[in-house]
Formats: sequence, C-alpha cells, structure tokens
Amino acid sequence: MLWSGIRSAVGRVMDVRKILCLPIFLAAVGLISCSGLPKKSTCTSNCGGGAATLSVTMTAAPLTPPPNTNLLSFTVDVNTITLTPSTGTAVNIPLNSNAFSVDLTKLQSDSVFLGTSASVPAGSYTSMTVSISNPVVTFCTQTTGNAGCATGTVTTITGAAAAPVINSAPFPLTVTSNQQTGLALNVNLNSALTVSASQVVTAVSLGNALTVNTLPSTSSSLAAGQLDFVEDVTGTVTAVNTTSQSVTVKTATRGSLTAVANSSTVFSPNCTTFTFSCVVQGQVASLDMVLNANGTFTLLEYDPLATNSSDWVEGIVTVAPSSTSQFSLVANDVVLATSGSVINSGLVGALLNATIVNLSNTFLIDSKGFTIPANSFNNNTAASVFLPGETLSIHVTAFTAASGSTPASANVDAVYLRFTRVSGTVASTGTQATFNIENLPSFFGPTTQPLVQITLGSPPSTPSTNFDGVTSATALSNPQTVSIRALYFGAGTQPSFSAASVRVP
Repeated sequence: MLWSGIRSAVGRVMDVRKILCLPIFLAAVGLISCSGLPKKSTCTSNCGGGAATLSVTMTAAPLTPPPNTNLLSFTVDVNTITLTPSTGTAVNIPLNSNAFSVDLTKLQSDSVFLGTSASVPAGSYTSMTVSISNPVVTFCTQTTGNAGCATGTVTTITGAAAAPVINSAPFPLTVTSNQQTGLALNVNLNSALTVSASQVVTAVSLGNALTVNTLPSTSSSLAAGQLDFVEDVTGTVTAVNTTSQSVTVKTATRGSLTAVANSSTVFSPNCTTFTFSCVVQGQVASLDMVLNANGTFTLLEYDPLATNSSDWVEGIVTVAPSSTSQFSLVANDVVLATSGSVINSGLVGALLNATIVNLSNTFLIDSKGFTIPANSFNNNTAASVFLPGETLSIHVTAFTAASGSTPASANVDAVYLRFTRVSGTVASTGTQATFNIENLPSFFGPTTQPLVQITLGSPPSTPSTNFDGVTSATALSNPQTVSIRALYFGAGTQPSFSAASVRVP
C-alpha cells in the first residue's frame, strides 16, 4: 500500500512536468520549423570565420652579374592583384594608388609597398594573378673598362601587358582567421628581358618573370612583428600629427603612405632639430619605413630635401659631363609640386638633358647620417664632377618636353647626390664594416673591386645599414649576388660606395 501510494504521487509529479515542458517543446519545434534543422558544413575555404590582414610588397631580382647590358630604368604599371581561393569568390588586394607605377631597377635593393587588405577571408588560396602593363626599358651599351654609356646608345624598348597566374610556392596558401601576414611579389629581370650578345635588349616579357614569397624573408635585420623595409619613399609631406607623431607623404606614382615615429626614429642631418619638430607639412622629404605585420608603418628615418613643395627629378647619370653646367640623366623617380607643376610622372624612364642655372647652393650629399668619405662632389658647383652611375636629385625650375628624337630638357638650381641601386657579386668575405663588390654593369667603368662601406649605426643618433636576405656583412661570401642602395663616389674614392641597404636576392 505504501509503495503504491508513492508511485501514484510520483506519477502525478511526472504528469505536471510533462504539462510544464509541453510549451517549451512546442516552442522548440516552432524554432526548428522556421530556421530548418542544422546541417553539416561542407565549406572548406573562404568560409567567413574571421578575416586576415595581408600586405603585399614588390621586389626585383637583378640580371646575373656581370650583366650583359646596362639597365638604366625598367618601369611597369601594376593594375590589379587577385587571390584565387579553393572555393568561393576571388579576393582583390587594393593597391595603394589607382595608377601604380614603379621603376624595377630600384627594386633590386628596395621593396615597394603595393597594398594591404584587412578583409581577406580565412581559407585556402591556390594562386595569385597580377595584372601588369606598360613595361618600358631604358638601357645602353658600353665595352668593359669605359665609363658611361657609349655615344648614342641610350635606347628604349617597350613590351606587352601581362596577367600571369602564380600558382607555385607558397601556393596553396592557407590564411587563418585574424592572421597578420605578408607576401612579396618578385620580378626576375633575367626572365623578363631578352638581351643580345651586343648588349641590346631585344624583347620584354613579364609572363614568366613573377614569383611570390612569404614575408618576412628568412634572413634580415628586421625585428619581430616586422614584414619588410620600405625605404626612400620620396614625395611631398601632406599631413603631420604631432600628437601621434605620424607623417604622411604623397608620392607621384605610388600613392600616399603614413608612418609613425618612435624613440628610435633617426632625423637626418638635413634637419635643423633632431626631433619630430623637423617634420613640416609641405616639405619634400624621403622616408625610410618598416612595414609592420598589421599593415601599419614605423618611421625609421625622416629626411627633408626641400622646405616647399616643388618639382624634383631623380635619375642616374649616363655619361661623364664635358661641361661645367650641362649633364644628362635617365629619370627613376619624380616629385610633383602640389600646384603649378611643370613636369609629370611620365618622365620616369626618359632621358633628360639638364642645365644648371642660378645655382642656389653648392652641390650637396644627402648623407642621411651614413659614413661619407672625402670626395670631390660635396660643395662643388661644376657638373664636370658628376660620374656615370651616380644618382642625382635635381630641382627643376623650367622644363621643355621631349619632341621626336630630342630628349626633354630642364633648368635646375639645386643638386643632391642620392642613392644608386646596383647589383654585382661579393668579391670576398665581408667584415662588419666593409666588403668588396665586383662584376658591376659595364658603364660604371671600373675593372677593380670597389669597396662598400657599411654603417653600424645606433638609432636614433645614427642610422644603420639594413640587410635583407642576409643578416650582416660578415655573412656575405664570394660569389654571392648582392644588390645595394648606396651613395656612389666613383672607383677612385675609398670607399666607393656607402650603403644604406644590402640585399642578397
């Protein structure tokens, strides 16, 4: 009797629970009927789940030293960069400029920033497609041992547009949610150019010349959390924030970049105060930066070249001038005045005849704090001291465009010695402070092994030579190919080069 009563009571309790649970059950059924039963996901890539930040830079592998021609300029327009996922929609990496143009000869030693996307879906990507157009190569010929381009040999050749699909390593590429990473697009100049036995470039083809590698490189002087050096970005300062210590510089062909200074930022000897107060809106300046994994930039060095926005042309000297006031160069970069510019970005890659008129100062060396030997360039006023292979930045006050076979011409009133990009081979194992280079392009002239100076700086007081693909000069050995960005003083000066950057491709 007792057990029967207990069972009866429990039964009544269970009935109550069923009644109470019925509305909850019905509500659950209603939700399922509205949203559908859960399905097992079949997505394998590009499925959402968070986005990654992906930055892209660009470099160039030089012609095999000694090169069988003298490259003075190799300009291309980069139009689009697209990642192809295993499934789903292609992902576009927005470029830093709607009209992105770059001289590949500068990218032998440098990297240029192409763009960053902070919304790359996590997943697997099988390839990258890069649209490149308007390749234009300017070159010259010269027999070994003679400085400068042979008379009348500065020549230009064009090529066709290309959109190669890169599907070799590091593809397939897996990108994870919230990852911060980078890729470097590399153009192999050996694959891009066909050169005859007489040093003449006969064809330009970009179809099989591009490869991709992940950033950062395996050996470099980069710190943790840094992807790549992006240096010598020259343009007009368009914004300054003294609170965040950020500066924005607008280039002529590669868009605007903003970098943030810190306690290690070097302010060049061109500054009157070696603090952030040196940075002034409207200046023409060169910025050395490092690209961080999150897509931002840290300012390594700030180097003002002019106090006001104005027209400047940077280019490489093609022949030793026979005049004290006239010289020729092939343009590798330009800075356009923000208003009333008399030149245009199309001048890059072209031959320019310059005349010194009303020189505002003696010639200056943009040392940026690097080690500088005694030389004949600094404080001179005669163009006859210029050497083939030197890179000059000139302030243009008047300009006449090219017409037919007649090159463009300009009047200039200021001249800086700036950084030449050149490749060769390591002649012997380097020391911490120097190494010798050989097998340079023939128009440099020397048959000796010029000495390259390394600066072991201590930021923020002095800059250091940056290394990419190698950790230091002591890691260099013969017969490695090496590319440098350096001030060039000629074979008769020791050291002949003072290097701001050293890269082993």
